[in-house]
Amino acid sequence: MQIADLRDYLDLLEEYDELQRIKTEVDWNLEMGAITRRCYDLGSPAALFENVKGYPTGFRTLGAPLGTSRQPGHGLFARTALALGMKPGVSAKEIMQRYLERKEKPIPPVTVKTGPCKENILLGDDVDVLKFPIPLIHGGDGGRYIGTWHTVITKDPESDWVNWGMYRLMVHDRNTLGCLFPLQQHIGQMYQKYEAMNKPMPVAVAIGGQPVIPIVSCVMLPPYVNEVDVAGGLQEAPIPLVKCETNDLMVPASAEIVLEGEVLPHERRTEGPFGEYMGYEAGKSSPKPILKVTAITYRNDPILPFSNMGMPVHEGQTATALIKGAEIYSELKKMGLPVKGVFCPPFGVGHMVVVSTEVPYINFARRVAHAVWATKPGIFVYYMVIVDADVDPTNMDEVLHAMTTKCHPVNGIHQVPHIPGFPVLLPFLAAKERLVGDAAGVIFDCTWPKDWPQETIPFKATFENLWPQDLQEKVLTNWESYGFKRQ
Repeated sequence: MQIADLRDYLDLLEEYDELQRIKTEVDWNLEMGAITRRCYDLGSPAALFENVKGYPTGFRTLGAPLGTSRQPGHGLFARTALALGMKPGVSAKEIMQRYLERKEKPIPPVTVKTGPCKENILLGDDVDVLKFPIPLIHGGDGGRYIGTWHTVITKDPESDWVNWGMYRLMVHDRNTLGCLFPLQQHIGQMYQKYEAMNKPMPVAVAIGGQPVIPIVSCVMLPPYVNEVDVAGGLQEAPIPLVKCETNDLMVPASAEIVLEGEVLPHERRTEGPFGEYMGYEAGKSSPKPILKVTAITYRNDPILPFSNMGMPVHEGQTATALIKGAEIYSELKKMGLPVKGVFCPPFGVGHMVVVSTEVPYINFARRVAHAVWATKPGIFVYYMVIVDADVDPTNMDEVLHAMTTKCHPVNGIHQVPHIPGFPVLLPFLAAKERLVGDAAGVIFDCTWPKDWPQETIPFKATFENLWPQDLQEKVLTNWESYGFKRQ
């Protein structure tokens, strides 16, 4: 099935029992957020709120669009698999492989004259973001966040590079949003250029649309790579784009809601805090840039998707973590390193990476770890776990076994001070470090030391290793005759 917009994706979720329509009246003030949090905790279907208190019929919100699944026969990442045109039972490794295969075949977008996102157009005094049922997601949030599962579109002032990224957006009033634009990310670097020129930065925010759009907006691709091309590759068809009403940016024609505007230079208003992706209310309120909304376009009966960031596992650790691992793997392979697999464990919130690799020489684990830090997707990784090639990095039982049997508690753990950190948000940093993003990393070398004689390396006690091949085959062949169920 070709997923042309968010509604196609919802039909697919419903077909596989991954969507729950909620017709009971629900309050935007914390109740929607609490229900969505329970969906994550229980692995329940995505929640489509069809009756939001104080809003007209047809104005809907969608919680946990790519949350994890506990449906029988489905994998943990079932919704991510469906978003990429795969069956819901495929493994994490299969999803990452599909991503890498399609990413290598980018498809440029096509321009169209109009699209569903233009069914309603608000300009001037009619602009009011509070027209939509924006949730107050967590108790303690600095405000209602309209931007938690979306894409922010900006153009580099010095080139043709267009960036699609996901950066949180808090509502100040009907036409003003607060923005978090870290300098380590592309939008922060672009905004610095506009501010140095004393010019406002044109912005478009696309909310809703086919799920590959927010997915690529979370991927840390290198500079000057247009995410829209990668999105086209992921869905194996070009993304239709339509021009904004009040600036020259192009937006997905399929979007449910589009906000147009500009981020003003040198102007700040207090934004935050927000229950963030690492599982804490992180980043105290502080002055941040503001986005003045100049136009809103939206579909009839619009759907506003949102992600309830917080304790795992939410969208930040499903599609985002899988694709981050795939991107790091791709970058390491380009460097010629003999890696066999890379995985970001969901509960590691993107801060931990497990790399399985061949070990050609002494201290190779440190070489791999520093190579990860040299990549764009590895910039906010703080815990590096390097394991031998016979360990499946997606299997946490195998990874934990490797850590507790191969990693020397002193010699196998290497502290690395002063690496770039996500400013403001990192819970483990002291206040001064958090302010400037002065973080640290650690390497867990869970590989057998290369200078050990081969005969001293312990032999893994497994079914495959300790029994003769003919006996293994006999046991597997006769498994059901022993009375066991075939697995």
